[in-house]
Amino acid sequence: MKIKVIIPNSGMDRNTLNEREKMFSKVLCKNSHISVDCIEYGPRSIESNTDEILAGIPLIRQCIKAEQQGFDAIVIYCFSDLAIDAIRENVSIPVIGPGEIALAIADVISKRFTVITTLDENAPRTERRLMRNNIAKEKMVSIRALNIPVIKLREDSDTTKMYLEKVCKESIEKDRIDTIVLGCLGLAQYGDFLKEKYDIQIIDPAFVAVAYAEMCVKLQLTHNKRNYPKYERVVGNGI
Repeated sequence: MKIKVIIPNSGMDRNTLNEREKMFSKVLCKNSHISVDCIEYGPRSIESNTDEILAGIPLIRQCIKAEQQGFDAIVIYCFSDLAIDAIRENVSIPVIGPGEIALAIADVISKRFTVITTLDENAPRTERRLMRNNIAKEKMVSIRALNIPVIKLREDSDTTKMYLEKVCKESIEKDRIDTIVLGCLGLAQYGDFLKEKYDIQIIDPAFVAVAYAEMCVKLQLTHNKRNYPKYERVVGNGI
């Protein structure tokens, strides 16, 4: 089984991508192979609607390439589930959105949850998207920001964890939450210590998405082409 993870940020070096592969291999079966790449051009992080649009075309292209290379499933490495509907029109293998799956898990295990994002400026965009989801409408009680840009989340892990713990405590005390959803995949693995310290659930969309991708391949689950009709690509359409 081959799973492709595509990060919709450009400019990531191979060492960083290899570290992601090692990180995810821990939750996969031994016979599953994971490959992580970023888009070849476009924004260096997704922190606005404009970033989402600019990253869309190179992301779609790499997903098409991944299917042609024989990958069995694709994970879009962004909590915004960037361009996921368009990608599903262009490939037939499972395409996993971490945000979508994280909310589905929250529906099962949580009564009250908060989503942690990067910057205050991201909160309105995140809220607009999540409030289209009935699970978020019912159980999401807040969106809180660390106020650390995406590209700096992993530069100083101690500082990121300190900010994360501060926001977590505020959510527990003020929102009475039982679950934290990490609303940026740059926070992968950073929430582990909070679960033990505060006796709450941490939903890490990065690992949830990769594990779900493996399950979809095993059970032959993918999007229905009645809902995502094949996009007819022609010369000059940008894809």
